[in-house]
Amino acid sequence: MEKINNKEAIFLSISSSLGITVLVSSQIIVSSCLSSSLINTAYVSFIALFLTFIICKLYKKFIGVSFLSIVEYLGGKFLKFIVGITFFAYFLFTVAIVLGKAVNCLQIVYYPMTNISYTVLLFIITACIACNIKNNGFLRATFIMVPIVLIAIVAIFVGNVKNFNYQNIFPILGEGAYSTFVEGFTSLYTFGGLIYILFLPDHLNRPDKFMSVSIITTIISSFNLTFVVATTLLMFNKNVTSGQLFPMYIAVRYIEFGSFFQRLDAVFLLVMIIAICSFLGIYANLCISILKEIAQISDVKPISYSFCLLLYASTLCLDSFYGLEALQNMIFKILFFIVLALTFIILIFANIKKRRTS
Repeated sequence: MEKINNKEAIFLSISSSLGITVLVSSQIIVSSCLSSSLINTAYVSFIALFLTFIICKLYKKFIGVSFLSIVEYLGGKFLKFIVGITFFAYFLFTVAIVLGKAVNCLQIVYYPMTNISYTVLLFIITACIACNIKNNGFLRATFIMVPIVLIAIVAIFVGNVKNFNYQNIFPILGEGAYSTFVEGFTSLYTFGGLIYILFLPDHLNRPDKFMSVSIITTIISSFNLTFVVATTLLMFNKNVTSGQLFPMYIAVRYIEFGSFFQRLDAVFLLVMIIAICSFLGIYANLCISILKEIAQISDVKPISYSFCLLLYASTLCLDSFYGLEALQNMIFKILFFIVLALTFIILIFANIKKRRTS
C-alpha cells in the first residue's frame, strides 16, 4: 500500500468495520439486548473510544512503525509468526462471515435458483483483482463509497421515522443491567476498526497524526453503529432474527418518497455490493501484506491467489453450517477478544522493553 493522508486513512478504517456493522453486529445486538440496544451501543462505543485512546498512547514510542515490526522487536521472528497467523485468522474469518451474509441476501432477493458457490466466486474474483491493482485503485473506490454508504444509512433512518415504534425502547434496560452491560460487553467486537488501525501507522503520510485519525474513525463508527441499531430496534425489535435478509435492506423497502423514487431497495443493495467489494479489497490486501511480512516473500501474486482460494473455501464452509449462526458469532467474538488482548499485551511489554533499553 502506498502512503495515504489522514482523510484517506479515516475512510479506510471506517470501511473496515462497515460490513460488520450493517450485515452482522446490529442484528445480534438488537436480538440479544432488545430494548436496551441503544444503551448498549452507547456503552460499547465509549469503551471503544477509551481503548482507542489507550492504544494510541501505547503507540507513541513507535511512531510510524508497523504492528508486526513491534511484535518482532519484542519477541523475535517466532513471536511475529504466531501473532501474524492469529491476526490473519481473525481477518479471514471476518471477511468470510461478512461475505457469506451478503451473498445469502443476494441469493434470496435475486438469485434463489443459483448455486451459492457461483455468487461467492464473483466476489472472490473482485477481491483477486483488487489485490493486483496498482496505485491503490481499490482505495480510491473506498474513498468514494464510504461517504455514500454513511449518507445512505442516515437517509434510511430519517426516511423511516414515521414507521418507528418508539415502544420498542421500553423497558430502558431490556432484560436487566447484567445483560446490557456485562453480557453486552461482547458487542465491542463490532469495532473491527480497532484492530485494523494497528496496521495503519507505517502507511500514513504523517504518522504523528495517528491518534487523531484513530479517534475520529472510532467516533464516526460509533455514530454509524447508533443509526443502524436505532433503525433496526425501532422497526423490528425482537423480530429482527427472522429470515436471512439484513434489517437495513428490509428497512429501505418501507421508505416512501413519492412515485418518482422507485426501487430504493435495489439502489441500496447496489451500493452495498460495491461497498462489500471495497471491504473485500481492503482485507485481502491486509491479509496478503501480513503473509508477505511474516513469510518474507517478495512476489505477492502467488500469495494473493492462494488467499483468494482460501477465502472462497472458508466462505463456502461457513455457509454449509447454516443454522449454526450462534456458533459462528461466538467464534467471531472469541477471535476478536483474543487479538484485542494480544494487542494490549504486546504494546504494553514493548513499551516496558523500550523504557528499559533507553
